[in-house]
Amino acid sequence: MAFMGLDIGTTGSKAVVFSLDGKILASAYREYPMHSPRAGWLELDPNEVMAAVREVVTKVQADSPEPIEAFGTSGLGEAFVPVDANMQPLDNSIIGFDVRGQKECDEFRQQIDNVDVFKITGHPINSYHSLFKILHLRNHQPEMFAKVHKFLCFPDFLSARLGIEPAIDYSLAARMLLFDVNEKRWSSRLLDLVGLDSSLLARPAAPGQVIGRVGRNDLGFAEGMAMVPGLHDQPAGILGAGVDVGQSMLATGTVVCMGVLLDQQVDPAVMTRSNLCRYPTYGGNSVSLAWNFTGGSALRWFRDNFAQDLADQARRDNADVYDLIFRSLPEKPTNLLFLPYLTTTGTPYLDTQAAGALVGLHLKTTRWDIARAVVEGVVYELRLNQDLLTQAGVRIDEYRGIGGAAKSPVWMQTYADVLDRPVTVLEITEGACWGVALLAAAGLGRIDNAADYARKAVISGRTYKPRAEFRDLYQKRLDLYRQIYPTNKDLIHQLVQLD
Repeated sequence: MAFMGLDIGTTGSKAVVFSLDGKILASAYREYPMHSPRAGWLELDPNEVMAAVREVVTKVQADSPEPIEAFGTSGLGEAFVPVDANMQPLDNSIIGFDVRGQKECDEFRQQIDNVDVFKITGHPINSYHSLFKILHLRNHQPEMFAKVHKFLCFPDFLSARLGIEPAIDYSLAARMLLFDVNEKRWSSRLLDLVGLDSSLLARPAAPGQVIGRVGRNDLGFAEGMAMVPGLHDQPAGILGAGVDVGQSMLATGTVVCMGVLLDQQVDPAVMTRSNLCRYPTYGGNSVSLAWNFTGGSALRWFRDNFAQDLADQARRDNADVYDLIFRSLPEKPTNLLFLPYLTTTGTPYLDTQAAGALVGLHLKTTRWDIARAVVEGVVYELRLNQDLLTQAGVRIDEYRGIGGAAKSPVWMQTYADVLDRPVTVLEITEGACWGVALLAAAGLGRIDNAADYARKAVISGRTYKPRAEFRDLYQKRLDLYRQIYPTNKDLIHQLVQLD
């Protein structure tokens, strides 16, 4: 028997077919562009996204040696498709870190207390949530808004395209800032406050609950395949990595994200001040996330601008360019401080007007010092978030490394040294897809509990431990790093506004 995990992401979609022992039977990935029709606007074309879904699903079904019984979805948060009564897109999908919705967000803040919103939705108020993009469309595109039958996130848009009533899992629903995480339903208080009706949204459903079987469709899915609503992409990775209480997923890709499973109460005041969250995941549990949007793409920026010679060498030698870069890095911490906001910030600031910075340059600085500072800056940013989660009452004893950078000893040892926690690399390459594939298996009753199954199936690799001789060195730099953004925020904003 085989089960498919389908991840619909910001830059591409991936389908992976697994056997229940975790073996990958087939895999496919297709990219799509992000569109920016105006400065600060970021959109996905739903038709391009569905075309990529069609390609990957068609390929893995053809390649899989076993028929696929069911599939689960993993989807990007804070992105929705406005559809008409025929479930056809009326416009592109606005991405969460698109600048639209800031005015509506500011007005909302005047109407309700931030801590009250956190207690309802599990999230503090911030303009990246879908609610404010919807209100922006109502204010600025009233003719289109009047035609909207529903606002659907990509997994529930997919279910509609497959002839299944649109259903959204609890975790993805929570990212819209309209979902009551306590009652597991759309919040009448918040909907009434902004003048929206719950009929505009998909039906909430528990992760791993079969919502229907695929009907006739033009997306390449075999008819009769069961569909379960999976999870928001990062909770899907937490599930797939077998994370337990006291551990944290550490996923390093384009975005760097840490994700913890919660079994205790958290301080709402600390969480809201730091833009941290607590929202539902599989099995009645909750998760919290912290992330940096630039993440691993900062090292790609270094590669493209400072290491073209190594990129050429890697192509000639059929090698990994990042391996070549890491071989040249100094082992000890640099005296440079890199602010990794080349796209925008992540938590705790969520500042769409931020920009990166490199502090401490001098004539002896080499490009390898800069590369090392890039890695350190990303890791320093996660340490800020770790400390804030600790203040809120969250315990993290160990990290579980997944993603492409988990193969890099430099990345992983730097995490261990700066976070002052052991980092265990997992021999799992497709955490989110594996997590939602297990939900599909659980939905059909092939396994009892997806989380327990994932913990038993996961295979641990090398563990990187904090090195005592680096603790004080990094602590001194962390004390300085904490001051860079707060001290220079206004100056950075003025520079950004010059563009």
